Amino acid sequence: MSDDDVDLPVEVEDFVEPSTAIKVAAPLLALAATWVVRKAMDAAYTRATGSEPPRASDPTASMRRILVYAAVTAAAVAVVNVAVDRLTASRPYEG
Repeated sequence: MSDDDVDLPVEVEDFVEPSTAIKVAAPLLALAATWVVRKAMDAAYTRATGSEPPRASDPTASMRRILVYAAVTAAAVAVVNVAVDRLTASRPYEG
């Protein structure tokens, strides 16, 4: 089954493309949101554990802590990026 065989509730031609300003702002918004999530994750980790978040360049940090922290942070960033993509994506024409 290809993508052409799927019945969509709205025809593709009925979508409104985002404005140029949104196309330019979306990556900047995603970058800013990523920075905010990283800062929030770092602060939450420090508040919860009383120590700085593990960094890959720290030879004293265990590989397990580094990988778990990296995975959790990456998942949070991915969720925020999906939200930004959805907010700035093409919308069905409602006219």
